[in-house]
Amino acid sequence: MARSHTYRSQAIAVALASNPLISGASRWKWLRRAGVDAAPPSLIHTGVVVQGLGRLTLGAGSFVNHGCYFDTVADITLGQRVFLGDHVRVLTSSHRMGTAEQRASTLTGEPVTIGDGAWIGSGAVIMPGVTIGAGAVIGANSLVTKDCAPHTLHLGSPARHVRDLD
Repeated sequence: MARSHTYRSQAIAVALASNPLISGASRWKWLRRAGVDAAPPSLIHTGVVVQGLGRLTLGAGSFVNHGCYFDTVADITLGQRVFLGDHVRVLTSSHRMGTAEQRASTLTGEPVTIGDGAWIGSGAVIMPGVTIGAGAVIGANSLVTKDCAPHTLHLGSPARHVRDLD
């Protein structure tokens, strides 16, 4: 009961933060109530969803574009100057495989970390437990299922290493 009340409170806080009619100061107040900790100057556009009891932490100068989704069953950490394109999904939860009666069994969570200066393209999906290194670039609509080394380019579904970056 208390857990569903917490989820409901968080959903309300995120919805209020996404209202384009409220001031920037009010938006940050509601985002903090939803478990978002952002170092200034960071920018989170409207239409962002944060759902779960973990924390979303943004380093200074990070940018989250419209329509991004953060599944915070476990913590999500974005370093400094991380840019997320629109509709990026960062997932931290899954389920253990269950019996034939119900395949989605126990909920599990693994944290996600995105290093300083990384750039995540529009529509990319980052799966639970993934670490994306500093300065890495993830192409639009890529599905990231494995860790990405610093200063590398990854594209595709599933994302694969394309080349090292200078």
